Amino acid sequence: MTIRNSSIEYGALAKALHWLVAIGLFALIYLGLEQAGLERGPEKTEIRFIHGSIAMAVFLLMTIRIVWRFMNDVPAHPEGMKAWQRMSASVVHWGLYAAVFVQLVAGAMIVATGGNALPFFGLFSVPLPVAENRENHELWEEVHESAWIIVAVLIGIHVLGALFNHFIAKNDVLRRMTVGRKQSND
Repeated sequence: MTIRNSSIEYGALAKALHWLVAIGLFALIYLGLEQAGLERGPEKTEIRFIHGSIAMAVFLLMTIRIVWRFMNDVPAHPEGMKAWQRMSASVVHWGLYAAVFVQLVAGAMIVATGGNALPFFGLFSVPLPVAENRENHELWEEVHESAWIIVAVLIGIHVLGALFNHFIAKNDVLRRMTVGRKQSND
C-alpha cells in the first residue's frame, strides 16, 4: 500500500486520517453527551478538558485531511453507480466535512467567548484572539448543541452508504477505505 491515493484506492495516509477522525468524532460525541447531564464540578470540568483536547486534535487531522485530499487523486465512484447515488455520496461527504468544521469552530468559540484558552491535554493551551462575551458565548453554545446532531446524522448516512455499497451493491467502496480492493483473478 502506498502513502498516496490512486484513482482506484485511498492511500495509507488518507485511510489513517479517515479512521483517526472517525474515532475522534465518536469520542467527542460520547464525551459531549456524557458531560451534558452532569452538574458543574470537577468531573464535568475534566470531561470538558478531554473533550476540548480531542477536538483540537480532530481539527488538526481534518485540516490535514482536506489539504491531502486536494493534493491527491480521489478514487472514482464505481462503474454503474447511479448519478443520484454519486451526487448523494458527494453531498454527504462534503456536508460532513462542513458540519464537522462548524461543530469544531463552535466548540472553540464557546471556550474563547467564555474567556478561556483552548486546552491540549495539559501540554499547552491555545488562546484565541476573541473577547469574552456572554451573548456570543450563548450563541456558540446553541450552534454547538445543534450541529452535533447534523454531524451524527451525516455519519449515520455515511456508514449506511458504505454498508449498502459493500453488502448490497457489492462494490469496493468500503474496501478501498479499509483492507483494500479485491484483487481480480484475470
